[in-house]
Amino acid sequence: MKTVVIATIVLSLPFLTACGNESGTNDTTVSIAISPTSSNVEIGNSVELTVTARNTAIIWPDQGDIDGSFTINGNRVIYVPPSIPGTYRFTVTAEADTSSTVTARITVVYAAPQITVAPATAETRIGRTIQFTTTTMIPIGQPQHQDPEWDIVGACGEVNQNGLFSATRSGICTVRAALRDNNNRRITGTAIVTVTPPTLDDIMSDMVQVRGGTFTMGCSGSDCSHTALPAHSVTLDDFYIGRYQVTQFVWKQVMGAWDNPSRRPGDNLPVENVSWDEIQTFIERLNEMTGRNYRLPTEAEWEYAARGGNQSGGYMYSGSDTPDDVGWYIDNSDGRIHPVGMKKANELGIHDMSGNVDEWVNDWYAPYSGDPRNNPTGPESGSNRVVRGGSAVRDAEAARVFSRGGYGPSLYNPNLGFRLAR
Repeated sequence: MKTVVIATIVLSLPFLTACGNESGTNDTTVSIAISPTSSNVEIGNSVELTVTARNTAIIWPDQGDIDGSFTINGNRVIYVPPSIPGTYRFTVTAEADTSSTVTARITVVYAAPQITVAPATAETRIGRTIQFTTTTMIPIGQPQHQDPEWDIVGACGEVNQNGLFSATRSGICTVRAALRDNNNRRITGTAIVTVTPPTLDDIMSDMVQVRGGTFTMGCSGSDCSHTALPAHSVTLDDFYIGRYQVTQFVWKQVMGAWDNPSRRPGDNLPVENVSWDEIQTFIERLNEMTGRNYRLPTEAEWEYAARGGNQSGGYMYSGSDTPDDVGWYIDNSDGRIHPVGMKKANELGIHDMSGNVDEWVNDWYAPYSGDPRNNPTGPESGSNRVVRGGSAVRDAEAARVFSRGGYGPSLYNPNLGFRLAR
């Protein structure tokens, strides 16, 4: 039980003055005061009242004469009002003049909701995400079953309404989660996020190891486009694939600060409007800078990873049978691409393999044969390179894990990007 102490406010009451003898005046005025004269107390709490009196003793109320209970200690009293919202009065009387009374008015209010955000502080790099969570305490009398309202103060990133923060630029910002009390006031909890630029070494840490295995590639159900037929068995060795689509920040780190082909600039947005041929130049420079062997994934690797590899749940989309859970497509994207990693990852922890931007893969496009394949790399030549994944301006059908299409390798599109493999 908390005790509320509020600064003393002394009430001035009318008094009588008695005349003394020639040598001075003896003040026999009776006065009494209580402090505080009013106070708000949350349900279940108490308030300490102080009573001062001059030229009189105090008549305390009987316990049965007031709503609530109290404990006296000298000229102080701990008053516990009822645990029901409302205004209650605690009155004391001057014994020498029972017409002199003072009253404290105590208003019992509902306790405010409380919300905390975890982690309270965090550091990350541009292009990465942090999942924030909340712990809430919503007392009786406050709106129940609230989903926190998330927002951000500062320009270093974005946060969605599930508490997933995506870092877009260097700086310090505050992530906030809010509840509403019964007066519609916002009660907030906060976390501080520090964002710093990534390095090329961070690309390696954003690669997911995919354990090899055998899977059925293509569509084997009743709702299949002809491009995904026939379904066939494919066996793959282990490989690495990017957790995220390659961002504009990473592209500029390799190609130069002023070389950003994207139609919608944003460091944490996927790079787009790049041709297959331009990506080969990017990869060549990246490998020279890092001493590694990055490449585009093969079409089979891409589909195996999108399906969740050897942890696959057999979903229609990459990580779910509900496209809204895992991807940005025409029905939920507002017709624009979004920062990478803002949707739920699939079984392997890979984001955005259903929607946001279509992705180039390494293979030349050709119809499937029904023969089993080991580590297929597609035909040796062709006119189009394979494109996978769907985009923010296409329907959900294009975001299915087996859907496929193709573009000429020198062509580019503002909704077409890529991810790396190794």
